Formats: sequence, C-alpha cells, structure tokens
Amino acid sequence: MNQKDFLLCRRGVILVLAIVLIGFRTSAQQQPQRTFSHPPTSFSAEDDKFPHAVPLPDCARRSLASDGHVAIALQHDHLSPEQLPGDWFSASERKLGHSDWTYLLVMGAGRMRGANINPFWIFWKSAKSCDLVLSVGAHDLEVLRTRTNGLPDIKIAAATPVRYFESQFKFDGHSYQAVKRTSQPIGEEIPRKLSDFETREPLVQGVGQNPDPILCEARAWLWRQWWLEKASYLRVTLYSIEGDKTTTRYFIRKTGGQLQVMIQIHKVPADRIPHSGARHPVVEDEIVVAADVQRRLALKNNPDRKTEVPEDQEASPDSYELYFMDDSGNNVAIL
Repeated sequence: MNQKDFLLCRRGVILVLAIVLIGFRTSAQQQPQRTFSHPPTSFSAEDDKFPHAVPLPDCARRSLASDGHVAIALQHDHLSPEQLPGDWFSASERKLGHSDWTYLLVMGAGRMRGANINPFWIFWKSAKSCDLVLSVGAHDLEVLRTRTNGLPDIKIAAATPVRYFESQFKFDGHSYQAVKRTSQPIGEEIPRKLSDFETREPLVQGVGQNPDPILCEARAWLWRQWWLEKASYLRVTLYSIEGDKTTTRYFIRKTGGQLQVMIQIHKVPADRIPHSGARHPVVEDEIVVAADVQRRLALKNNPDRKTEVPEDQEASPDSYELYFMDDSGNNVAIL
C-alpha cells in the first residue's frame, strides 16, 4: 500500500481512532553512561522527538544518508551525505540481553517529519556496525514483548480519514518481514451476537475439491436473504489450487434503516515447502461494507461482467456472480 494513503488529519481522525499508543514512560537517565532498564516501547508520529533520545551513531547516519527519501531531501537542500543534519532524526536504543548488540530505533524528525505519518528505521547495532533491519512509514510503531529469532516483533498502525491499517512484522534472521496486515473501516465492528441473524451451516470446500458447488450455494442463499432483506449470516471457506485458505463471513444487516452487507475476509497462505525465492507468507484480514448487491452475468462469452441480471428475474447461480458495491458505487468484493 502506498504510504500516501496513510495521510490523515492531525486531530479529529486520530482522536476517533484512539490509536495513539502508550506514552513513553522510561526510567532511563540522561547521563553519559546511559541505562536501558526501561526503554520506551511505543512511538508516535505525534511526537517531535523521542523522550530521552540518544545521539545518532555514525554508522546509522551513513546508512540513513543512502535512504531514497533522505537522499532526495539532501539533494533538495544542496547537502552532501556527510552533511546529513542530526536534527532530521530522533533515536532510541535498548540492550538485547547480555550481548554487545543494541536495538536502535530511529524516527524522522525536523526536515524528515511527515503529515501524521513518519518514516521509522530499526537498526541492529554492534560496536562496529549498524545493520538496517526495517524501514517503514507509520503513525504509530510499537515494539512488542514477543520475539522472533532474537529480535522483538513490531506492530505499526496508520489510517486515512475512513480506514484503519495495521501491520505486524517478525525478524527472519536477516530483516523484518510483514506477517499480518489488517484493514477495516473506522468505527466498524464485527457483530458478536449471531443470534441476531438468520444463519445456516458454514460452507466449506474440501482441499482439492471443486469450489464451484460451494460458490453457487453461497450466491443463491445470500441473494435470497438480500432480496428478502433479512438479517443473515454466512461463513464460506475456500482453498486455492496452491492451498491458500480464505474464510469470508457475510453479515446482512440494517443500519440506520439502510440495508448493508459487512464482509470480513481472512486469508491464510499455505506453508509452501520449499519456498519459492524469498517468499514470506502474510496473513491478511480485511473488512469492507457494501451498500448494494448486484447479480452480473458471469458466462464465458461475457468476460466484462457488466451485464446485470434484473432483480425480479430467476437465474441459476452458476450463471452470475454477486458484486458488492459501496456507497460510492465502487466494487468492494465479488462472490
């Protein structure tokens, strides 16, 4: 996702989200011999700089000077990499156990600050070098208590005026890799009381089985419930040829007198062995809300999927697909 999509208004949206993470409470002393007993674990783009910030090490400075965005800023200000200003960054560090390695987290400051989304860099630093292990843009970054391959797991959060985004990263021994991504409309929550909905048995495709019968059954049932304007719930689980698992939950509901379909999509990639190249599976969770449902012909001689089946016309579920549209008429999901 493009970092520009994360841009949001500084005040209103952040207050609504309440995603400004825990304040930096640390007992570290501002002394020449720094202590690392309680380093900060949460960092926000709302802050101009880190509390108890540490000087930026030369090895990190050299690495940052080669970063694409930093290089552009240097060029714009007619500065050489050696002239990289220290006040463009704010840094925090912590010891990793009893080793000589230090966990260094750097956030863009001053010239490098963004509009409610800041660049963050994480270095694995020894006395002689700095290894860049993560470069990411976010509004909030949290260092989690869990660890993978010796380094803490990372969670970042950001938003647009209408959607909230969250990603989690784990260290693979060389660098941080995304392992989970979440996207959902601001203020939306999955209904918890299924007793408020008419439900049917979940539809589950067996691994290696043809998904078409499951798809047809799901389309026919959901369309009937939508047509009858019944509060309804259906869970559908499908497998790709490669074994990737997708579970989709549909909630037909009335909100403020308007009929809607909330759709929750949970994708779990298969663990392929051997992995192809540097593939890193990412679990994806997404919630979308549709204000309209359309049946569109899905025949081999109609590849554009634009011909809509009239609502009062009978049609076989193997001849159409369901298109779920948002308030602006954009397609947000297909069944």
